[in-house]
Amino acid sequence: MSDSTVEAKPTGKAPFARAAVILLGVIGGIQVTDPIIASVSLVRASDSLDFSASIQALAAGISTLALAATVIPGGVIADRYGRRHVLMVALLVGAVGQLITAFAPATGLYLLGRVIAGMAMGVLFGASYALLREVASKALGPAMGLYNVANVVVALTFGFVGGALATANWRFSFMLLPVLSIICFFIVPKVLPKVAPLKHVSRDYLGMVLVGVGVAGVLYGISNAAVDIANPKCWLPILIGFVAFAAFAILESKLKNPVFPIRLLAHPAFLGTVIMGIFWNLANGSITQMLANIWQYVFDWNTVQVSLGQLPMSVAGIAGSLIAGAMIGKGKKIVTVAASGYVLMVVGFLFMLLVSTTSGFLVFLPGMFLAGFGWMTSATSQGTSWIALSPARFFGPVTSSKLTVGQFGYALGLSGSTAMVSLFTIKGVSNATNGAVSGDGAWAQIGDYLKTGKSSIPELQALSQGQLAGFYVDAFKLTSLIIAIILVVAGVFMWFLLRSKKASIPVDVWLGEEPAEPATAASA
Repeated sequence: MSDSTVEAKPTGKAPFARAAVILLGVIGGIQVTDPIIASVSLVRASDSLDFSASIQALAAGISTLALAATVIPGGVIADRYGRRHVLMVALLVGAVGQLITAFAPATGLYLLGRVIAGMAMGVLFGASYALLREVASKALGPAMGLYNVANVVVALTFGFVGGALATANWRFSFMLLPVLSIICFFIVPKVLPKVAPLKHVSRDYLGMVLVGVGVAGVLYGISNAAVDIANPKCWLPILIGFVAFAAFAILESKLKNPVFPIRLLAHPAFLGTVIMGIFWNLANGSITQMLANIWQYVFDWNTVQVSLGQLPMSVAGIAGSLIAGAMIGKGKKIVTVAASGYVLMVVGFLFMLLVSTTSGFLVFLPGMFLAGFGWMTSATSQGTSWIALSPARFFGPVTSSKLTVGQFGYALGLSGSTAMVSLFTIKGVSNATNGAVSGDGAWAQIGDYLKTGKSSIPELQALSQGQLAGFYVDAFKLTSLIIAIILVVAGVFMWFLLRSKKASIPVDVWLGEEPAEPATAASA
């Protein structure tokens, strides 16, 4: 043991079940790709089924909420009934949900299909992620890198094909992943090991309900923050979510066999890993949404151009995953690898300060490459650390909770960055129009003018599109700077937590459990 968090033994060329890791990565990629396909097909599905504005908003996020609410219970189920068996069932249930959506004749069945698919995706992730430790041998870092690469490749390939199918008919796009799911279903027994169910798995059903309500409430509220943070649709679900979380924490602290060990969140290494996950996901969500918006509003790109424009981040991410995995496999400490990823993300966001209204694509490229490389370096570090620090008795729910943390950070990045860019743009336009364009409806007016060059408001029409684009670019740059500062603060906090002397205490000992086999992940 080192004097700071969980020590890794250099694994060098330690073998791992490569085919099994790739298969698990592909299965994990199904969970990543499902919301991408739903997103690109939403407008056409909405037109076909006559969604109202409120139903369209619900349809956009309902599967994500179902996933986030059920992912920890899904981990419990996988522990109780066997991870491989549950994984296979989740593949079939997810396929059924997607096919219900594909053939839905009306709104109700469309939403039902998305809920079923979302719930299955949560279980799918938890089971596939937990099985990764079983097939990684002593090379958890390299295995995690390969797992992440498979996730990205599946998302890129099937997301692009799904988008093309949606152009022809939105229903075709939802038939794509069921085919992949069924293929994986038949391969799983041949490639993945059968893992015996765990004994003494929690039956804390109330706790599972509370954590589900907490996660769904907070994520739904955050998703509405970009529209209006003062709206009850934003703050009320968040309030309900935090109340549910508080009740969950009180309940779990009193149970002898909780669904999730609350004391684990006080372990410095685990808390540092949580912070690592929240903020690399925040960076990912922020820059992905910010680039998509600025390219469409300021540079008039279409959605295909946006998708192609973001490819360099994905390519950089693949490289970052493989290199980070190799570094951890050779004995580099996780905190060192993760910190390097955070530095790259910060520099990537700072490069965005070079953007102007006349910038070409090459101006964006360095920042995109550094940010993409950086967050996937941190993602591989976090995944390795998370699995290594998951206590044996709570392995399923703790490993599954990684997705909850990621969803929180990503949603915060999407909504937070969108809200900041909108707010700063409105402020600039309001100053230029002496307050004529301000308030709740200002962004809709600004967005329409950026797209059409026309406005019914004389003061707004008096501004050129170039001036308006300038306000938007300034807002984009200020938001990039703020996010870079947030990443610095989070990275420093993460560093000190992972370097803490108490971080070396094995998690099973910390929780008062029987010591398990030493973890193989690096940290400080």
